[in-house]
Amino acid sequence: MKTLTKRAYVFKMNLLPANIFSFAIFVILIAFTYFLGIPLYPTDMNVALLFLLLILYLMLHELLHGLGYLIGGTKRENIIYGIALEKGILYAMANQELDKKNILISLQMPFVVIGVITYIIGAIISSPLLVTLSIVNLMGASMDLVMFFYILKLNKDTTYSESGEPDEFVLITTDNLEEKKSLFFRIKENKKYKESDYVFEKQKRLRVSKESIIFLLAFLGLGLLVTLL
Repeated sequence: MKTLTKRAYVFKMNLLPANIFSFAIFVILIAFTYFLGIPLYPTDMNVALLFLLLILYLMLHELLHGLGYLIGGTKRENIIYGIALEKGILYAMANQELDKKNILISLQMPFVVIGVITYIIGAIISSPLLVTLSIVNLMGASMDLVMFFYILKLNKDTTYSESGEPDEFVLITTDNLEEKKSLFFRIKENKKYKESDYVFEKQKRLRVSKESIIFLLAFLGLGLLVTLL
């Protein structure tokens, strides 16, 4: 009987179809919300404050990814959060190899908790703010959803790892992923699996780029100025 060998597949996201998919979710949700008769913009709130709330909501998105890692069994000290606004990203990552159950839990947490559930609550109580925040989060969770269903269909022995790049990830499995194509990401590298390659050194648990600090301070200052005027 032939022994199945694990391979490590490094995937790179295809940003164009990912962005189109995200925009399609936005359009569908806007149309559905309009059909429900719920206003999409809280008229009693200034733009700067709304934008700040959107950033905080997206931070909550990443915290929920981290909670998912924790629930799935990731060591607390291996969960890393980061802000890199100059690249247009907030992120949560696990500094260890994750089993299939762990990554699936993490991927679906923000989509369900502050996407689907909060949208339903916002629709029931007719809250434009909560509905708007939920729609933005669901757009941001579009690739989480794509990855969730892709990984869900793979063998139970599948594990996941970060690659070190925000638009890449690694799947380690006995499945032949060359035969499982996806419109949303492509295989950048296919190599023999070595467990030692996915044992990482300890890293800072919070990373905030200098550009992000400058941007946030400037934005907070502008928001305060607009509010006072």
